[in-house]
Amino acid sequence: MAERFVVERPVRFADCDPAGIVYFPRFLEMVNDLTEDWFERGLATPFNELHLVKGHGVPVVNTQVEFLKACRLGERLTLDLGIESLGRSSAVLAIRGLVAGEERLKLRHKVAIVSLEARRAIAIPEELRARMERFVIPGGTRTPDPVTHDGKVPANAFRSRHLVRFAYCDPAGVMFYPRFFDLLNATLEDWFQSGIACPFGGEFMGERNLRIPALSITAEFLRACRMGEFLDFDLWVTRLGRSSLGLALAGSVAGESRLRASWTVCIIDFATFKSTPIPADLRARMQAFLHSPS
Repeated sequence: MAERFVVERPVRFADCDPAGIVYFPRFLEMVNDLTEDWFERGLATPFNELHLVKGHGVPVVNTQVEFLKACRLGERLTLDLGIESLGRSSAVLAIRGLVAGEERLKLRHKVAIVSLEARRAIAIPEELRARMERFVIPGGTRTPDPVTHDGKVPANAFRSRHLVRFAYCDPAGVMFYPRFFDLLNATLEDWFQSGIACPFGGEFMGERNLRIPALSITAEFLRACRMGEFLDFDLWVTRLGRSSLGLALAGSVAGESRLRASWTVCIIDFATFKSTPIPADLRARMQAFLHSPS
């Protein structure tokens, strides 16, 4: 029987947002912590040794996250990791988050082993592969890599520009991947502020008392971003439902693709914490950014 790597952590004050639940990019930070703990305690290869001595990195190739139920301050979140499939230079991780046995989130998380000097994927070293094999889920079949969109930005997309700052970068010298999700959320907030004229900090969360949690998000990381670059995020609407909407985002630097994401969010009434129809005036404004896949 395959081993599972399991850690438990409290949901802390710093993990939570003004809705009183875990801010979704924090889950990606927790997953990175889980991966780092797994390398150290499960694979006997601490990150400092892997990165600083061996000169190898473990970037994320793509990730697909389903947010099944909100996590709240004071709950204890159990994160459970196994390997769905093991390739020549990559591993697809199957990760679950549970509170008291109830599943709260699921991730399909593909990571690769790369040479930090060459910035290219390399074969997983045999000793490391042998340790990883203990965590391969028996009888599991490799699922296809998730697809977001074709990267073609429609003319009616909303654009938000972000400087890749010192604080966003990690010891591998590139942008730490959970920071991308912070910037995705910042782009959504900018869209509400100046794209559809309903600021988060005023009308949307104040007068209307609404919130917009993530239901799922898929991201493909195409190329690393470095400090000092300007990362442009283009956002457009792919679907407008009763209370949920599908968003596509494309991240680029000087026109070069760096990231693609598809994101499903839902409008909720904060008083009841239940989904509510998208207000008619906001729906009309969102329609201006609608571009459905052909």
